[in-house]
Amino acid sequence: MPTHRTTASVLRLRALPVTDAAIIGRLPVNTPLDLQRTDQGWAQVTAHLLDGRLSGWVSAAHIEPWATAVLVVEPDWLPIARAEVGVNELPGPEHNPRIIGYHATTTLRATTDETAWCSAFVNWCVTQAGHRGTNSAAARSWLTWGRSLAEPAVGSIAVFRRGGSPTSGHVAFFLERRGKGIMVLGGNQSNCVRVSSYPAQDLLGYRMNG
Repeated sequence: MPTHRTTASVLRLRALPVTDAAIIGRLPVNTPLDLQRTDQGWAQVTAHLLDGRLSGWVSAAHIEPWATAVLVVEPDWLPIARAEVGVNELPGPEHNPRIIGYHATTTLRATTDETAWCSAFVNWCVTQAGHRGTNSAAARSWLTWGRSLAEPAVGSIAVFRRGGSPTSGHVAFFLERRGKGIMVLGGNQSNCVRVSSYPAQDLLGYRMNG
């Protein structure tokens, strides 16, 4: 059982207890922590992350005991998205009917699982949760959905550029920052629903409903 949680919207995890030490991770609010010790305003911790644990130093002013922490309420579409992890494209001429179901939530209504389906997946998850999506198969359609976030919340929608195209992109659900990467849960990531890292430099924006 973790002993502490982070309280800052994004907390830098450093290699050493000094402000100019290398940043080895960026922890979103309420990241579970094991506290090892404190030293002059710094806390040596082990962070519990989606793909393992990462140890380093954080500002002690931005953590709190687990017992007093306020739990983050995730968007209702995120558990739906998590339940789809492992859905993948089928090899050969067959097409996964689950992915065709994702496509049915966009006006494109593609009938193959080779057609880019990241936006279809986000639309499907959002509509399954009872919200209105963009109804578009274009990843960048999410840049005008809901409201913009200066800092991401777990489950917010992250939109990335793809290559040098002014129209192509990728869209998925934000989970956490890791170094220079952004961990997202999305569809059409290595041809399946999975958690992957995308370069922070390619981020176009974060969106949330309401």
